[in-house]
Amino acid sequence: MKRMLFFYVMVGLLLSCNSRKENASLVGNKWVLESIDGRTIKLQEATSEVYMILEDGTNSVNGKAGCNRFFGSYTRGDSARLTFSGMGATRMACPDMDIEVQFFKTLDSTKNFLIEGDKLSLKGDKDNVLAVFKKEEKQVDK
Repeated sequence: MKRMLFFYVMVGLLLSCNSRKENASLVGNKWVLESIDGRTIKLQEATSEVYMILEDGTNSVNGKAGCNRFFGSYTRGDSARLTFSGMGATRMACPDMDIEVQFFKTLDSTKNFLIEGDKLSLKGDKDNVLAVFKKEEKQVDK
């Protein structure tokens, strides 16, 4: 009986270890935009993408907002506090400018974040989800 109980406990522990998924780090990852304001992102140009990378140490953020590259700073406060400031971008005209405008408004409105597995949610004043990103594994072109 004790052997059987020991066996079931060990199997349960092994299964729980395998099913646990670690959360990705906020910094040093390429976060690709999946949805904004509850709507899935569909860019018109195949070569366009919206992503950001938060650098540790310098507190800088950079990425691509559709077709334009952007840069700026972020401040990470206690717990899940996150704000962006000093944003700048190149100024090319693209078919997806409405998404870029909304993306920059989202960064400006961000107050908090939440990471669950490989998903990053940016949240506003009322803890409402403004945008959802997914961590991308491949290398970033700089």
